[in-house]
Amino acid sequence: MTSLDPVRHVVLLEELDAGGVRVVTSGGASAVAREPRGIRLADVPADQVDELVTRLLDAAPESSAIEGEGEVAERFANAWAVAVGKQVEERGGVRLYRLGRLRIPDVQGEARPAGKGDADLCAGWLTEMEQDEDARRGWTVARSADEDERVRVMIAQGRLWMLEAGGRPVAMAAHRPPQRGVVRLGPIYTPPEFRRRGYGAALTALVARNLQPAEVCLRTDLGNPHSHGVYQQLGFETVADLRRFQLSSID
Repeated sequence: MTSLDPVRHVVLLEELDAGGVRVVTSGGASAVAREPRGIRLADVPADQVDELVTRLLDAAPESSAIEGEGEVAERFANAWAVAVGKQVEERGGVRLYRLGRLRIPDVQGEARPAGKGDADLCAGWLTEMEQDEDARRGWTVARSADEDERVRVMIAQGRLWMLEAGGRPVAMAAHRPPQRGVVRLGPIYTPPEFRRRGYGAALTALVARNLQPAEVCLRTDLGNPHSHGVYQQLGFETVADLRRFQLSSID
């Protein structure tokens, strides 16, 4: 079975750990499917698309979201839509970054691990962040139904951090469990009243430094240009752009 690149395919590895199903063609093209997240494509040559669709019909026939790179992602999405009798629409995308040389900004504040007493605040911030993202995109991403539990797990595992300034929390940043020496940052959030002061960038950099020497990566929405500039200033370098497609019933 073809191995997955731990940086380029970090989300696929996370989905596998969460119970996703990996499908591989005879030529080595692969994808991981997990509901409600949908299908994530790995390295898929154009001539392997049809076979991959056929194999996924057996493994994940209900999947209605697709994410992958370049023209082959569009080709797969169109073929999948035909196979399941639905229509498909492209819905933005994300950019994957890996950390190069880290640059830590000079911002006032103190980073600390989140504790049990932060759970309600962080769960509220997480909900606000997701609502902001959905409003910016104009559509809703399928997510876990229990954000409170998600926050509790991150806190218990030491994966959620807070930045305090002036005696109060002003930003949060988390990271996912390591995947073959690679750690993906996120979610990262600064409430509106504390933005444009560098808090989120500073916390991101401090958490990234704590995670080294692991390779650190993150993803950000292509529709949010401000975040790209921030992460590039910290030393993050582009790995790939991924396109997203969503299926819906034919009217």
